[in-house]
Amino acid sequence: MAPSHDTHSTLQVERPAESGYPNHLKLGDWHIQNLQVVSLGTRLNVIELGSAQAPRTVLFVHGLRDSAHALLPTVQTLLDAGGADAYRILLLELRGHGQSQRSQAYGMPNFILDAYNVQQQLIDGKFALFGHSLGGHIAAKYAALFAEQISALMLIEGLGPPTRAHEGDASKELAAYRHMLLTRFRLSSDRTLPSLDEVVDKLLKNNPRLDPAAARALAPHLTREQDGKLSWAFDSLASSVFVGTSAAENEKFWRHVEAPTLIVSGSLSYEYWGSELAEAGFSGKFAEGEMEARAAMFKHAQHHWFANSGHMVHYDEPERLGQLIADFLENNYE
Repeated sequence: MAPSHDTHSTLQVERPAESGYPNHLKLGDWHIQNLQVVSLGTRLNVIELGSAQAPRTVLFVHGLRDSAHALLPTVQTLLDAGGADAYRILLLELRGHGQSQRSQAYGMPNFILDAYNVQQQLIDGKFALFGHSLGGHIAAKYAALFAEQISALMLIEGLGPPTRAHEGDASKELAAYRHMLLTRFRLSSDRTLPSLDEVVDKLLKNNPRLDPAAARALAPHLTREQDGKLSWAFDSLASSVFVGTSAAENEKFWRHVEAPTLIVSGSLSYEYWGSELAEAGFSGKFAEGEMEARAAMFKHAQHHWFANSGHMVHYDEPERLGQLIADFLENNYE
């Protein structure tokens, strides 16, 4: 499909699949369809399930180096709790991830406009917005910018990372900025992976509470096979989205969210932050009261800790998360 040359928000929809994945799948009793959308010249994949005539629409946005398919167990619980005709679910595969096209542009505005363009073409009226990790940052900013569209907001591990020692010290902040510039703007090397079994092993090593059967089901969606070679299905350049971000910038958006907001934090998320950021003397833990202070910046928020979850809450406790979302939307979808 040829991209539009319009430099503004342009979007096209195609319903046939353009990859080796089937266009129609099954999740329990729920029908799944892949929609192809072009946003700013980049083809995006949007997974649709539930009832197209449902009174409530929920757009899910996954995190960096993850897959929309990883959210399906949580979505399954939400749909089962709500009933056959309660929800229409859309799961956006971020640019540079899964079946969505890779790009040279991974700034936060690109991700926000992708969500906006999906809304413009696929959603009538207000909708609920879910985001995990990077998806949470996208969702919070979107909800602040387009408050009139959002009926409810759900942020799962989307208020990180914890404050680190260099923050507030200009020279140290510049050093951290330099480090990110030199490490995050690397073109994807498409490193060959040995096998799906090794991908499953890596998933379980990094996510020890992930169900092995879930890891095996997820592995094909986190990888792609091309010319007989297996590689990750995400573009490493996408991690450049966080270069230059700041707590002050995030807080500006959080304070302007009008929608009722569900915030979920994993008590064991320090495992992820300590490994992901890997800074000397940094434990990965939030300071006492730090997360509560961030949640309090939202005007209408409820905050839940999941004691048995790390950063990947939807890996560790997907059914509990799905039920919490179902309860929240039942009481707060406007």
